[in-house]
Amino acid sequence: MSARTGSFTRILHMEMQLRSTAFCLSVLLSLAPFAGAQEDVPSGENRRPKLHTQKARKAAAGALRWLASKQNEDGSWNAWVGFKINDNYRYTPQRAHQGTTGLPHLGVTALAGMAFLSGGHLPGQGPYGHVVENAVDFILSKVQPDGFIKAYGTRMYSHAFSVLFLAEVYGMTGRADLREHLDRAIEFTYKSQNKHGGWRYAPGARDSDMSITVCQVVALREARNIGIRVPKNTIESALKYVMKSAVTHGTDKGAFLYQDEAVPFNRNSFALTAAGLTTIYQAGLYSDRQVRQFCAQKAIRNAPSISHCLSYMQRAYHQIHQDYRKHYFYYYGNYYAVQAMYTRGGEAWRDWYVQVRDDLLDLGHTTKTEQGDGMRWQAHFVGDVFATSVAAIILQVPSHYLPIFQR
Repeated sequence: MSARTGSFTRILHMEMQLRSTAFCLSVLLSLAPFAGAQEDVPSGENRRPKLHTQKARKAAAGALRWLASKQNEDGSWNAWVGFKINDNYRYTPQRAHQGTTGLPHLGVTALAGMAFLSGGHLPGQGPYGHVVENAVDFILSKVQPDGFIKAYGTRMYSHAFSVLFLAEVYGMTGRADLREHLDRAIEFTYKSQNKHGGWRYAPGARDSDMSITVCQVVALREARNIGIRVPKNTIESALKYVMKSAVTHGTDKGAFLYQDEAVPFNRNSFALTAAGLTTIYQAGLYSDRQVRQFCAQKAIRNAPSISHCLSYMQRAYHQIHQDYRKHYFYYYGNYYAVQAMYTRGGEAWRDWYVQVRDDLLDLGHTTKTEQGDGMRWQAHFVGDVFATSVAAIILQVPSHYLPIFQR
């Protein structure tokens, strides 16, 4: 485990022990703020970040309450298993075989688990300790001997989200029993990369797409952060693939394509651009100068511009919020957009978070649970657990609990 992660884990355990007393919590935040917190806390003031408003905290707490009420006995959450077909969704197996709420879904279970981690809830600790513990056990039970994490027809998307969740738990707790599973799962990930540098729905597929590729890169980056070997060439090849998918001219300059520029009938979108920019940041490039240097070294003719990507995302966000706010596209796109904008930092991050936070608060629905009022968000095709998990993760980013939200 890296020094950074070890320091993070010690601070997190301190906060979990002191969280019952508001005074102690404020002292802890003033003495040992999480990385990146300084920009949100005015100098000399011992209080929570301004971005994390009382309304946002209440909504996130309601989301966790609702998610806890929907967890299955085996630790999973149900969602509709399938994959994207243009703006629609193809169910696998057919929807008639998935009951009224879908099947236990690995990827959605991992995202739901990360929603609890985002609130500082660790396995076996606190009011939701059993929820996170059961989610970990469910995912561990689906790790195959070759390292592929799959169940009920899920594929590389769910594998990547599951790897990321387990890596986050390992980074936050240091649980030794997770390491063997993670080693195998990570090795499976980089060995499934194709010759173009990307990934597709099935391991080792000949073609690739931006959306699945970013999932693998984020998981691999977190694996490297916690000390698991990831070949340097794996990340460089993925980055080359992403760079070749960039739109560098015309009205959509700054966007990223679904597949690289050589593929006919291609398209770009808000979600794909968020995925492309997140991949660039996760690969360790944080400026246009670094991007240009990398492209020159790899003989890539047209280097994308991070500033153009940010401009495109801002323009495209308004359309996706208007046309797709009940579609899984909106939540999936913002899951990566918030990672990219958080890495960007400064005013860009603050403006972006406030915009998405307020939109999510408008989209949420209050619903009753046995433990009190819950909150849920709706997403066509995949289901409400997916949307609610992503909403909870986004709303809780200013808490700085998850290692992927450590600068």
